[in-house]
Amino acid sequence: MDEGVFADLYDNFVFKYAMKTIMETSYNGFMIIDKDGKIIYANNWYKEFTNIDISNHIGENICSLFKNSHLKRALDKGVVERDQYDTRFKRPVLINRFPIKLNGKIIGAIAAFREIENVEKPSIELRRQLAQKGFSAKYHFDDIITENKNMIRIKELAKAYAKKSSTVLITGESGTGKELFAQSIHNYSDRKNMPFVAINCTTLTETILESELFGYADSSFTGAKKGGKIGLFQLAHKGTLFLDEIGEIPISFQSKLLRVLQEKQIRPVGSDTIIPVDVRIIAATNKNLHEEVKKGNFRLDLYYRLNVLRLDILPLRKRTEDILPLSASILYKKNLFCFYEKYKNKIKCILDRLKDYNFPGNIRELENMLERMELMIGNELFSYDIDTIISNLIENGFVPETEFDIDSKISLNSVEKQIEENEKSIIKEKLINNNGSKTAVANEMGISISTLYRKIKKYGL
Repeated sequence: MDEGVFADLYDNFVFKYAMKTIMETSYNGFMIIDKDGKIIYANNWYKEFTNIDISNHIGENICSLFKNSHLKRALDKGVVERDQYDTRFKRPVLINRFPIKLNGKIIGAIAAFREIENVEKPSIELRRQLAQKGFSAKYHFDDIITENKNMIRIKELAKAYAKKSSTVLITGESGTGKELFAQSIHNYSDRKNMPFVAINCTTLTETILESELFGYADSSFTGAKKGGKIGLFQLAHKGTLFLDEIGEIPISFQSKLLRVLQEKQIRPVGSDTIIPVDVRIIAATNKNLHEEVKKGNFRLDLYYRLNVLRLDILPLRKRTEDILPLSASILYKKNLFCFYEKYKNKIKCILDRLKDYNFPGNIRELENMLERMELMIGNELFSYDIDTIISNLIENGFVPETEFDIDSKISLNSVEKQIEENEKSIIKEKLINNNGSKTAVANEMGISISTLYRKIKKYGL
């Protein structure tokens, strides 16, 4: 909802009491603090659950009631915390904490509590442990800042892809935000509450890749960890595995990866055990894999297995209207928003002059530029004029040969066609592998035999 519209609605008497009624009758608990960290509201569920009469603490700073308040951290740092497992008053709860923003500024924070049954605890605890190890996605589509019409279309396309289970291949130059899209797809999908596991394939040998992705058994090789190790495919079970820089994996390992993607099962190094895995694959590369296939550096069958749904992310030089909003967002996240507000006109002037710059490092380079800019402008020991600042920001700018130009013909309608083609090839392949047994194919695909017959008729198989 547009913030201005929300503000108008909030001023409406009926809307205020409708919101209060929703919160008071909810099966969830709510607590709200203002921009100064003062408690301004807690609903009846929260009062009954904690046995604390919050009405006696309205106007107090939340830290006086809870010394190490995570809600205060959400307010101060603008961070979002989702599905945090905790025990309050010897009862397990899930807590979500969000900063409240109006016109881009944080004006408060809200915490939502849900009591959970103890039977849910093991899976939630596992997700929490995986999240602590970095196996979680923190970015959402709202974090992808753009005013470029083509990028907006790419975001919508990515949202459509997120609702499917097919493999996604994300291409684009370094620094364009490929992992940002991968995490956003995961968080927009039905797998959002399960692990997001990422691995960068750059410079990894075949042996290391195999042990990292598939795991290994106890004493399987010299130096192996006692008791063995669980591979990333297993850790990502029911979730998403992000294979970054997929174009860098050794050609000798590609056949092993292809087999896992086809069979949906792994065998740890040094083990005879076959383990089924349910993992959604998102791969990314800054290489033109089709050209790599021609050069003999990438298997054609693996390329087709990965290139089911594709996103081509635009470089920054092709979306120059995004430079200013991206800069404001980056400075805000680095707690430099006051600097941006103070020197807004000078920063805008510099960024406007940089629209003709090629940005070979894309958004990552822009982020580095802004840090140097803050030092040069904000430090009173320096008195740089704009021309001097710009000459210090630009480092041998050039236009790299781009391999990724967005196809103007791609559309949301083509998504279904791509998915149908993929489904057709999978059914055809499974019919061959199972000697025409439709029952076996239906079982492998997890669909009814009647559904399979309809699909066979649809695709003329």
